[in-house]
Amino acid sequence: MSAIIINHGVVPELVAERTAKIVSDLLPEQDDFNFSKYDLLETPIQTIIEDAMTIPFLSDKKVIVVQNSYLFTGEKPRVTVEHHIDALVQFVEQFTGPNVVIFEVNSEKLDERKKIVKNMKKLHEVNKIEAMDEMALKKWVKQEMNQQFKDIKQDALDELIQLTGADYKLVSNEMHKLLLYIGDDTIVTKSHVEMIVSRSLEQNVFLLTDYITTNRKKEAILLLKDLVNMKEEPIKLLALITGQYRLFYQTKILSQKGFSEAQMAKQLKIHPYRVKLALRKVSRLNLSDILKVIDRCAETDYQLKSSYMDKVLILELFILGI
Repeated sequence: MSAIIINHGVVPELVAERTAKIVSDLLPEQDDFNFSKYDLLETPIQTIIEDAMTIPFLSDKKVIVVQNSYLFTGEKPRVTVEHHIDALVQFVEQFTGPNVVIFEVNSEKLDERKKIVKNMKKLHEVNKIEAMDEMALKKWVKQEMNQQFKDIKQDALDELIQLTGADYKLVSNEMHKLLLYIGDDTIVTKSHVEMIVSRSLEQNVFLLTDYITTNRKKEAILLLKDLVNMKEEPIKLLALITGQYRLFYQTKILSQKGFSEAQMAKQLKIHPYRVKLALRKVSRLNLSDILKVIDRCAETDYQLKSSYMDKVLILELFILGI
């Protein structure tokens, strides 16, 4: 195994799981003396390098995990710590162990222009952890349930994925809630899911746009008021609606060009499940209507930021005016 490892991907929980597996393989027994965890948003890289260079205590190696390792990307977050990039470049070029340093990067791509990234790929180990698609996520849920000697019916599983928008973290959280709810029962049913699982904000916005595009204005207004009562800001809701219509426009264009769902997801850098839902909708929409709504979104955004009118009323008028 390499002395330096990068685990990167868009789902932080899956990145952390890969790191935890490597740590458990390297340190089978809990070893607080030879395990360290840092965050690059809070700790200078020089401190981490110094720790990596220290001798392990009564062990063959020590493991250092570094979270939020944005230095391998093009991101420039606001931080109060100062990192010596040259020290990191030298470390990547020269470090051979025996200790192991694992950098976690919550990003789909690393910045290939950077010297440290080029050297990492040439000298060490770089793991890209892909987000689970709908099929993989369903398989994972079934496996997790089976390990608890439980099972979930297919319609219940479909409903769970739909309500959570195939978001790994939400699926994981809601699955554990379901397991607690059913207690000694062995089967999760659709009624259990409908009773326990909350619809994600993304799915609520998708439902809201569905009401809008199918001219179900009353239901759209009621859902909007529910979301506002749940403390969602009108400006944020409009931004999400706008993003949904942009997705409709993009998938419509790519579909006409012959792109597959997987190709669209890769091109747009979004979860394949979002593409799947968008494609169901755009078959009944034309590009000119989508563009008109996007223009209305821009006008409404200006109103929300400049008008003294009640913001919820502005959104209601936006919905009624489409």
